[in-house]
Amino acid sequence: MQREPPAACREAVPRAAQILRAPGALRSGAVKLAALALVVSGCIVAKRSLVMPDNTETTVALFSGTLGHPMNDIARHPWFAVRKKGEAEWRVYEVGGGGSLTEPAKNSPYGSPILHGLWRGKEGEAAAACVEKVGPEVKSYIEEHYIFYPGPNSNTFGDVVLRRCKLSASLPSTSVGKDWRGLIGAGLTSERTGVQLETPLVGLKVGLKEGIEVHVIGLSFGIDLWPPAIILPLGPGRLGFADR
Repeated sequence: MQREPPAACREAVPRAAQILRAPGALRSGAVKLAALALVVSGCIVAKRSLVMPDNTETTVALFSGTLGHPMNDIARHPWFAVRKKGEAEWRVYEVGGGGSLTEPAKNSPYGSPILHGLWRGKEGEAAAACVEKVGPEVKSYIEEHYIFYPGPNSNTFGDVVLRRCKLSASLPSTSVGKDWRGLIGAGLTSERTGVQLETPLVGLKVGLKEGIEVHVIGLSFGIDLWPPAIILPLGPGRLGFADR
C-alpha cells in the first residue's frame, strides 16, 4: 500500500469552509454537513498503489474510474485487467469496452482510477481463468439488457464477476448498480464475509469486513469496519482508510 501525504486531508476542511462562506450559502446544519462531506470525501488515507508488480506471475487487477463531468463525483465504472505470466499487455474485461492496455490503470475515458483488488500467483491463475470464462458471458448479458439506473450496468458486471469467481473485493459505494439483484435478491457479499438483501429501492449489507451498508435507491451509506471508513455516495465512496 502506498501511503500518500495527508496534505489533501489537511486542505479539505478549509475548502469546505470556503464553500460555506460563499455568498448566498445556505446555513442549515444539513447543508453544512453535506458540503463538508462532499469536499472531504476525497480524503482517503493509505491509498493502494497503482504501480503494478512485474510479470513473473499471472496477475489480475480490479480497478474503477470516474465517469465524465457532471457524473465524475457520483458514479464510477469498473474493469478487470488480466496479464498472464511473461506477457507485457493486459487484457481488459468491462461492459462497453475491452481490448488490451500496457498500463491497466489508464483506461480512457475513465478518470481518477482506484485499485480494489489484486490477485497473483496461483490465486492469480485461478482468477484469470475464471474472469476469462465468466467475463464475456456476463458482459454479453448486461450489454443486451443494459439499464444505466438502477441496473444491470457496468457496475453490476463487476460485482457479478467478483461473486462468481469468488474473488474477495468490493466496489466503492459510487459504483451505482453494483447491488442490482433484479426485483429482489439475497446472498453473500462479494467479500464473502457477509450477507445482503437487495431491491431496486432499498437494500442492506452486513459483514465482518464490510461493516454495515444501507442502500437507498442505489445510493450507499454506512460504516466500513476493516479498514475503517465512513461510506458515502460521492467521490471515491469513502472517508477514511482506502478499501482492502
